[in-house]
Amino acid sequence: MKLLQLHAGALTMFFDPKSAFLRRICVGKIEIVRGIYAAVRDCNWGTVPAAISRLTSSISKNSFRIAFEVECREGDIDFHWRGRVSGSADSTVKFTFDGQALSTFARNRIGFCVLHPIRECRGARARCEQSGDRRVTLRFSRTIEPQIPGKAAFCKMKSLAYEAGGGVWAELGFTGDVFEMEDQRNWTDASFKTYCTPLAQSIPVEVPMGTRIRQSVTLRLAGRATRLTVEKSPAFLEIEVPRHPTHELPHIGLGVASHQQPLTALEIKRLAALRLTHLRVDVQFGHSDWQLTLKRAIGDAKKIGLRLELAIHLPRHDGARELGELSRIPPTSIARVLVFRKGEIATSAETLQFARRFLRVLRAPIGGGTNAHFCELNRACAVNRFGLSQCDFVGWPITPQVHAFDDLSIVETLEAQPDTVATARMIAAELPLIVSPITLRPRFNAVATSREPDPLPNMLPPQVDPRQRSLFAAAWTLGSIAALTSERAVSLTYFETSGWRGIMEIKTGPPLPKKFPSTPGAVFPVYFVFASLAGFQRIAPISTFADHRLSALALFDESGPRRIILANLMAASLPVSLRMPASCSRGSFRMLDETNLKRATGSPELFLAKRGEPFEVAKGALKFIMKDWAFAALDLM
Repeated sequence: MKLLQLHAGALTMFFDPKSAFLRRICVGKIEIVRGIYAAVRDCNWGTVPAAISRLTSSISKNSFRIAFEVECREGDIDFHWRGRVSGSADSTVKFTFDGQALSTFARNRIGFCVLHPIRECRGARARCEQSGDRRVTLRFSRTIEPQIPGKAAFCKMKSLAYEAGGGVWAELGFTGDVFEMEDQRNWTDASFKTYCTPLAQSIPVEVPMGTRIRQSVTLRLAGRATRLTVEKSPAFLEIEVPRHPTHELPHIGLGVASHQQPLTALEIKRLAALRLTHLRVDVQFGHSDWQLTLKRAIGDAKKIGLRLELAIHLPRHDGARELGELSRIPPTSIARVLVFRKGEIATSAETLQFARRFLRVLRAPIGGGTNAHFCELNRACAVNRFGLSQCDFVGWPITPQVHAFDDLSIVETLEAQPDTVATARMIAAELPLIVSPITLRPRFNAVATSREPDPLPNMLPPQVDPRQRSLFAAAWTLGSIAALTSERAVSLTYFETSGWRGIMEIKTGPPLPKKFPSTPGAVFPVYFVFASLAGFQRIAPISTFADHRLSALALFDESGPRRIILANLMAASLPVSLRMPASCSRGSFRMLDETNLKRATGSPELFLAKRGEPFEVAKGALKFIMKDWAFAALDLM
């Protein structure tokens, strides 16, 4: 369904009929609120799918009214609610929620979330009215807050006001529950989130059948909002190509395939062509087949010409016997060792000291961090439960789908990824920072309070996203490399080698072709992102990911910029104008989009070997149009 473009006085925004999500509330170019939505979260923090129906709307030039109904059904959860969204000419927006439980079930949260944009709110002044009519003055944090339950600075809120820029203040009022705020950059969401039901309250909570829940959120403006005007956007997105490199390309690697099938000769050849640096393998000492997993990974890495990024997972107690076996690995095959222990949210000093007794013979850097989310590392550091003093490096993983799953929300996470590195730099000083692994879907539920059910036979596992095989995944991955490089992460590990969580399909095809319709033996579009980086060390991120339209990198050799790689981050055509240095007057251009996708992914060697279309720069700029999610590589002469 088409997004509804809306106006309410000085405010512009849009409403997504598929998700009942009110998004991008702006005054001119200033984003006031990133989004307002309501969700039903189960006892494991899973978001229950919402089916929207009976949507009606009345939209005029300066106001609107929208009404709809929502059914949230999954397992034993059956909850229905009615939503009303209105906007008036005096720049007031109100969102109401009126729901009822049609079954008895356990929940962690039901109700509104309000997202505040990080670009406008970092360091911004704020004031809130708390329960008991207490008024406090605060500031949004610039670095990522550790979010310790019960210690939120923005808590017990009845109302919240903050300066969004340009003299504009947003004023929000809440009814129906107690609201507090968390820093969602901990999970790479590009927002601060105000939500109902404080985390310090005991969860899960039983919701008896017939329970009624009513809430509302009201937004008003203060300050100079009425004097701001909307500027017309230029026809082309203008990008200045850097003349000099600003960063070293991080070491880039992949994870071993979770399907546990041996790599074919063709897969090995294609992976070797990417000139990666390492292959991550997770060795779970609690699993009976950990020796076989390690042996297979050592073999794969040797065939591709890579060293291992070894992530070892110790049991709650001891692990000496297994570490003793591990210490006999040839040292030259190890790039680094990540150490985790079951039951620790981040690696303790004691665990690292214990592992070092056995693993120092490997002569590889030994470090720790978290295997869950950046939030766990951030919290552990805040309460002195992380063994930083024993680390040769610090690491954490990233996934863009902890709280939201639509394309736009995933793209928005690119804006928050650099903040994890910047905050980790405040913690770790000069220690190398690695981000590993980076996956499109979470590998497991790090906050589950009970065992999650196995997927049905005809359903994809929760770790698998059909978009892995898409141009969208390639565009997001380039944006992620640019974002993390911008804050000088030294090593990045993405996805897997092959299979539906990897960068190419296996020769026999996916286990569920109707749910994951990929071509047996073909590469996925993200393969070409890594192929375009092969052989380059010096780069300059072109910081456009915060614009949510384009990601780009300039790649250099000794004489200057030699390749520009770009990806359209939108499901719409994007006109681009590249402002070139005087030394770059011509070159060749290769585009990967829906018109040549099947041919390129089926025969990547031919696609990469074929010379691109020649171009000449006119008046210092090269103009072209990128189709939905398109990826482009420009070789400069």
